[in-house]
Amino acid sequence: MPKALKRKLSSDFSDAFELDSDNDDAYDNDDIDVDFTISSPRKSPKKTSKKPRKRTTSPNDPGVQLDTQVLVATSTNPHPPSLHTIPASSLPPLRTALVSWFARVRDLRAMPWRKPYDASLSRDEQAQRAYEVWVSEIMLQQTQVATVIPYYNRWMEKFPTIQALAQSNIETINSLWKGLGYYSRASRLLSSAKLVVSSPQYAGRLPDTVDELMKHVPGVGRYSAGAICSIAYGRCEPALDGNVHRLLSRLLALHSPPKSTQTLALLWAGATDLVKSVDVPGDVNQALIELGSTVCKPKDPLCAECPVGEWCMAYNMVKEEKEKKISKEKNAYEPIDVDAETQDIEDLCTLCAPLPLTGGVTRFPMKVVKKKAREEVDVVCVVEWRGGGGDVWKGKGKGQRWFLLVRRPEKGLLAGLHEFPTSPNIASPTAASPATQNSKAHSKSAGTKSNSPSELARIAQSVVSRALVDPVQGQYDVTSAFFGASSSKASQKSTVGDSGNGVREDGGKVEIVHVKPAGDVVHVFSHIRKTYRVCWVGLRGGGGGGGGDGRPPGLREEFDFGGEAEEERDAEDAEEENERGPRSGKVKSTKGKEAKTKKRKRTNGDEEVDGCEVDVPDESPALRLRWVKMEDVEGANIGTGVLKVWKKVQTLWK
Repeated sequence: MPKALKRKLSSDFSDAFELDSDNDDAYDNDDIDVDFTISSPRKSPKKTSKKPRKRTTSPNDPGVQLDTQVLVATSTNPHPPSLHTIPASSLPPLRTALVSWFARVRDLRAMPWRKPYDASLSRDEQAQRAYEVWVSEIMLQQTQVATVIPYYNRWMEKFPTIQALAQSNIETINSLWKGLGYYSRASRLLSSAKLVVSSPQYAGRLPDTVDELMKHVPGVGRYSAGAICSIAYGRCEPALDGNVHRLLSRLLALHSPPKSTQTLALLWAGATDLVKSVDVPGDVNQALIELGSTVCKPKDPLCAECPVGEWCMAYNMVKEEKEKKISKEKNAYEPIDVDAETQDIEDLCTLCAPLPLTGGVTRFPMKVVKKKAREEVDVVCVVEWRGGGGDVWKGKGKGQRWFLLVRRPEKGLLAGLHEFPTSPNIASPTAASPATQNSKAHSKSAGTKSNSPSELARIAQSVVSRALVDPVQGQYDVTSAFFGASSSKASQKSTVGDSGNGVREDGGKVEIVHVKPAGDVVHVFSHIRKTYRVCWVGLRGGGGGGGGDGRPPGLREEFDFGGEAEEERDAEDAEEENERGPRSGKVKSTKGKEAKTKKRKRTNGDEEVDGCEVDVPDESPALRLRWVKMEDVEGANIGTGVLKVWKKVQTLWK
């Protein structure tokens, strides 16, 4: 290779990509739609009049002959693009090996949704299988198989058909989903079921084509659609999830940016070739997924047990390296493909990046640096009201204990779940610049500030004021043992209205008795590292104060989450789009048409489609704010992070 071209290739790749040799699980996802896009592809190097110098031996060891058909992707070595295509002659035996292996391991992990394909099923029976596969695929997104199995079993027991699911509500759905994470998946299952069941076009059956599924079923991308169509309907459609992405990258020795359009096009093409014109495409797809998950793992792959090792370029490359005893220390060595020597430089593969000489098959796929999760600090106020008069806070008598819960918005992080009232993202005030907000120093200083008694008291009063019908106002003695015992003179009457949740309508004094810090709870999402700064806020008076009927103060109809919460929902949407990838296809617009059904923006995968009329049965929304008895808190629809907060605050009572 001309030295000038070699320097150019090396420079281009080193500037464009940062290799992460220590992160072997960058694509360790059980099942997730892999359909990404990045910036425009690299241009091919300019044609040069000089022809590369032929060389078939290492410059450091002239006596060693190289197997140029195997060591084609080492360093910046040129190779033809055809290397990344499965030869037609290899497809039949490769498929046979896959299906035979899968038949032996199909039931080893006891997945209840995995059943043999039966071509004799009726259309309704196929649709039922499609429902089962659909639920399992949505649950498996970013979640391990062992975790999903009990959730799937409980789900199918509660909702054995799509019709049963369509008759449910978001509260019931979230109660079954609690602890599984990515709660927007549950709401999409519900909304999609309602759509499919109410649509005359589908009549309660999931669509049987990839295009229809992607266009009309929210949350279903190319991978999920391919899995449903191939497994349930027997259609020859590919399914490329994270496991198959890794497996095919090794099978084809493809060391290129894993999220690039060109890389994905090659991998989808390979997956398509494997299921083309086969009798059991679902078995082929499931075999690839299972093989990637259990054998062709991100770390410590079991290459000796792989049924397709004979056709794996990465595996054969490693074998050849060991046989030739190529030194891993000699990075200057430049093997050349003889066939590539006779080709024009523009006919060579310009997609692959330089390949590290160490790492074995785990060099594939090319490693990328994961985006670091941003850090945020939220102040969580566990607001408790006790009836039976003020003495109950002094340990005299037994009063009722009620806790305030807020139902989160239907879109974004922890959609539709309940939590304790929260002041979000206090570590990123709007006055700070973006660069400052993202710095560890700023987060630490802002987080430290929120630890002060005066700041906790201020936040607590703000939270309570946004929740109660009549905002609580008072002066706080921040030096007291309670960090904020309110002055009785500062307490004001609350004109409590009927909030619809069983509270009394008459007004009364509402006082903040104390604001006690309970400590921090760390909870990590895929893209956010949350530190929940927990405080226990005690209230008395109001609706049931003074020995009345014991009902807590009235609440506002909705809780103001603040601007930070809106940004949080936008960030969650962006994260989900990155995970599932863009969707193809458009839905026909109905702008200008007089609507007889409820008209709203509906989501087509990740894209909002304006002007679409979707007949969605009206569902009465749950109360945004509500009081819950102490014994009922854990049974409410709360996430695992909120459960941690609940356990944390209980340490103050022991």
